[in-house]
Amino acid sequence: MLLWEPISPEFVRGIIMEFMGMILFLFCSIGTVCFSCNSSSALSVGSTGAATCDLSEPRVLVIAFAFGISIFTLIYLVAPFSGGHLNPAVTVGLLVGGRVTLLRAVCFVPAQIAGATVGVAFVKAVSKTNFAIAGGGANALAGGATYGGAWTMETILTFGLVFIVFAATDAGRSRIVSHLTVLAPMAVGFWVFLSHLVAIPIDGCSINPARTFGAAAVSGNWAQHWLYWAGPMAGAIFASLFYSLFMEPIAMDLVDMDAYPVKLPAFPGKGTMRERNWSSLKEEIVTPPSPEAVGNENGAEPPASTMSSNMSDQQLRKREADPSHLV
Repeated sequence: MLLWEPISPEFVRGIIMEFMGMILFLFCSIGTVCFSCNSSSALSVGSTGAATCDLSEPRVLVIAFAFGISIFTLIYLVAPFSGGHLNPAVTVGLLVGGRVTLLRAVCFVPAQIAGATVGVAFVKAVSKTNFAIAGGGANALAGGATYGGAWTMETILTFGLVFIVFAATDAGRSRIVSHLTVLAPMAVGFWVFLSHLVAIPIDGCSINPARTFGAAAVSGNWAQHWLYWAGPMAGAIFASLFYSLFMEPIAMDLVDMDAYPVKLPAFPGKGTMRERNWSSLKEEIVTPPSPEAVGNENGAEPPASTMSSNMSDQQLRKREADPSHLV
């Protein structure tokens, strides 16, 4: 488990973007749950969240689509700054898998929870009536659902989510399938969409503890709240361990121009935008110099423009130790 990384401006921007991303995600998703519910479609008191109103197939489809398309869009927005976690379960899974540092996880999770709470508060501010009728969009078990069944549902669906995140952002596999990381937000969005189609009739579908916390904090509906942390966190940890042990490809060896092995920096985490930029930079650095760059057989001085690209071993290691120059 990685513990530390420099607190740079990019690191702070990542925290801010996780906070902002969760505000937008919860406003769009919980807003759909609440604004699609009115007094004429409300069911009897006793259930909360999406289950408070009529769960006809069209409404379930609309809610599932809102969650899926909003997370798909926002990951594209947030990923260049923070990696696009937008979910404490994803952050914990990446931490267990060694893809982010403990410091980053400790900073990201509170930002995600705070952003989710603010996003739901904005939904309530727009329409208190719809918010109250829909129970604030809070998760709760539907009639006939059991704790064991809901925990299993949340664990399996979050396992799938985190597994997709690991597979779609694997830096090693992206060297083989170049478009893999570009399509990662789409894969995550489709999985979130499918998960809500499956789980809304059972427990309202969480797979994101921050989503559940934000709705519960603003609405005051804390029923079975622990369940929506225990299930997703268990699924995230299982997925992280499974992928790390059995699925992660062997890293490609990189060497510098003097045949010394070069390792990518441990932060800010495998598969993030900055590490992919670092990977591209390393490929450029370790590319053998052209004959023009090293001079001709008569010992001619190489052009100044090419000399600057042929870094010495000491310079190479200095850049490796401090990737803060990357954007």
